[in-house]
Amino acid sequence: MYKLNRLLKKPGILQIISGTLLIGLPTIPLVASATPYSTLNPCPGIYYEEPYNSNVLVPQGCPPNGANQRLSQQGLSQNMVTPVRRTTAIQPPLPETTQSPIAAVTPMAGQVSVQLKNDTNAPISYQAIGHTEPRTLAGGEEIVLQNLPTPVTVTMVREDGGLLEVIPMSSSATGLLAISLNEKTDFDDNQGALRIQTDGQVFLN
Repeated sequence: MYKLNRLLKKPGILQIISGTLLIGLPTIPLVASATPYSTLNPCPGIYYEEPYNSNVLVPQGCPPNGANQRLSQQGLSQNMVTPVRRTTAIQPPLPETTQSPIAAVTPMAGQVSVQLKNDTNAPISYQAIGHTEPRTLAGGEEIVLQNLPTPVTVTMVREDGGLLEVIPMSSSATGLLAISLNEKTDFDDNQGALRIQTDGQVFLN
């Protein structure tokens, strides 16, 4: 008993014992409170760390990780493919697939010549697209566009704004397409673009 009293009377012993108890007490409730928190968390951080971030889907209700985002993007890209295919399926056919040729000419070494005869009283502006500049053909005159490589498009427009009818004419020269340009009164079918295909078939647009 005497020894215990002497120990207690020594300065610092009581403070050390009580200090140790005070330091140890708060850690007990902290550790106890951490245990239920980890079991209740439905979205643990491991879902957002590699390799789980890119390989494991997070539970429903959690923020998406890399695996969820990749799956979502794949779904969007598949949905975007369908309307593109529908658009190409309903693309209108080219004029050549719905019209019959108005004439045929035999190309010579892949080239043709086109004779234009203006049978109207108005000047006509004409051009071989990509091969000549716009030129004017006066009423009653004719011109020959020589050695045009096929395919080729020749445009013809009356400068007075009138309507134009394109009529193919027979020709004895090989590789020559003769065209008569006449006045037209049918407003529903104005002609003015002549297209010659590689095989020599001639279409009007």
